Amino acid sequence: MKKIVSLFCLFTLLTAFTCENEPLDNGIDLTDSSNNNALVGTWDLTDFDVTLGSTTSFSGESFITDIDIESTEENYVLNLTPSNFTTNGSYSYDTNIVVNGETFSSEPYTLENVSGSGSYSVNGNEMTIDGSFFEFEFEGAEETSLSGEQTVTFSVSADGQTLTFTQDETTSQTDPTTGTVTTSTTNSTSIWAKQ
Repeated sequence: MKKIVSLFCLFTLLTAFTCENEPLDNGIDLTDSSNNNALVGTWDLTDFDVTLGSTTSFSGESFITDIDIESTEENYVLNLTPSNFTTNGSYSYDTNIVVNGETFSSEPYTLENVSGSGSYSVNGNEMTIDGSFFEFEFEGAEETSLSGEQTVTFSVSADGQTLTFTQDETTSQTDPTTGTVTTSTTNSTSIWAKQ
């Protein structure tokens, strides 16, 4: 069970990696992908946190899961060109899991030799990423389902030294065969400092 929960937490963390909102520098035009000067450069991860909630309802019964993930050590770098990115490094995090009111003990987890690459475009304060900020292996199996397009909100501090990604999503799915309804929420933040 712990391996399944760890894998779920890791998958969710890597698909929902984001940060707090900080004000955009008013002098930076972020609506044109060819003018991403404020973003171009090397950024060190300084902090991330993810809060995940899931409620599954079936035949009047509900199954509620809340997961909080917080970084404890960061040695991870994001390199941005005007339209492409690469990532590499390692990081550690703690996870707190509550299932139907029962808390499961948190065990620190470390990912090493993480790397990724892809392209991105910007429209205002939204970044659309084609690829993945993360690629990883879990117990020898490489996870490739994290590729694809996703959109995050970002901000650059007025002095241009802090980049913050934020992703807040709520999704709901109904299984037409069983009538099971699953609602998931993700709130995540990642903060990066310019080298």
